[in-house]
Amino acid sequence: MKTSKLNNFHYSLSQFVGTEQYFFNPLFKNLNYTEGVRYFIDNAGNGANWFLILVATEIIPILKEDFYFIELTVNQDQTAKIIVQRDKGEPILYEKDLDYTDCPYSNEPYKFCLDVYPENSILCLLSEY
Repeated sequence: MKTSKLNNFHYSLSQFVGTEQYFFNPLFKNLNYTEGVRYFIDNAGNGANWFLILVATEIIPILKEDFYFIELTVNQDQTAKIIVQRDKGEPILYEKDLDYTDCPYSNEPYKFCLDVYPENSILCLLSEY
């Protein structure tokens, strides 16, 4: 991804604050997500549905009802790491190394918030919280 396109992607993500509409994937009706997450999923590389699937199938099932931070760090070699914590400096509750992603490289992690409830969880960009 060219630098200007990458800068436009990051700029576009930073424009999402708050939310007016929630979305869900029919396979994971108990996971709602915001416009910013939808933009990320639709536009990160060739699409990042894998991220939504990973949150729904691997992350949410191991967490208790609470609020969490998810960081997706994408490296220049197209590897990535996902970590989940309740807050900075707290124990890492979930960690996964990815051998490959077409998600754009970033100097800083992509940051998400996850509010886990028994019936319905909400995923948003940190800027939307």
